[in-house]
Amino acid sequence: MPHLVVGPQGPWGPLRRDMTRHGVALAYGSIADWRARLPGPQDAAALRELLGRDWDRYRAAAGRPTGERFLATRSLLKYLAATAVGADPRDLELGYALTGRLYVRGCDQIDLNLSHTGDLMLVGLTSRGTIGVDVELLDRRLYGGGGEARMCTPAETRLLEATPEEHRNLRLVRQWTLKEAYTKALGQGLYFPFTEFGFQVDENPPRLRRADGSPADSDSWSFRSLRVGERHLAGLALRDGGLGRTADTRVTTALDASTLGAVHRALRATGPAGSV
Repeated sequence: MPHLVVGPQGPWGPLRRDMTRHGVALAYGSIADWRARLPGPQDAAALRELLGRDWDRYRAAAGRPTGERFLATRSLLKYLAATAVGADPRDLELGYALTGRLYVRGCDQIDLNLSHTGDLMLVGLTSRGTIGVDVELLDRRLYGGGGEARMCTPAETRLLEATPEEHRNLRLVRQWTLKEAYTKALGQGLYFPFTEFGFQVDENPPRLRRADGSPADSDSWSFRSLRVGERHLAGLALRDGGLGRTADTRVTTALDASTLGAVHRALRATGPAGSV
């Protein structure tokens, strides 16, 4: 289940337990709450140390809503990743694949994904393979605007038409968040046409379907629709990498302790400038 994290101070205990037990953790929070608990614009050195290579990108938009959202989401990503690998968030660097997909440099034992809408941000993290998440308002208006033909397979369209009208919009929100999460986990985003695959959202858990409604071969995939707080719904897509779940994701497990210490000392010695 997604856990509310109000700022850098956590609480992080439930997320650590989820990683240990299930190899998956979902954290959400308010962009405004996080921004209020992070260093202010006057403390540029602290912000630069936290953001590392993302500092210039933040500085270009600082003071505008896009910049403050960027700061809050990257901070949540780093703090959750640091919780999973047992590191200081200032020592972690976020990287961007060619598709724009985020990852933590040097931490191949985990995968993470981000979604945000309005003031709410959601981060999913796993040690089991690849993860995708999407979050939307429960009452986001999708039905009746003519977009159904671009987001539904023929089989989904038939099921939508058979659904009582008052429940059709929520059905579309469930489908949309699952499709977004799945394509994000694949690294495709909106490049993968939503009319080519679907979900049977009446099943629990939802199952991946072909365009004609027949079950797809998804043994390595699992999907969930999850409530986030009082007003939001999330889609979760998880691909099992087939290597077993890594119960211990701490960075010290992957690195010799003396090597890790040398890296930390080098990072501290270079200071914020060494992170740019």
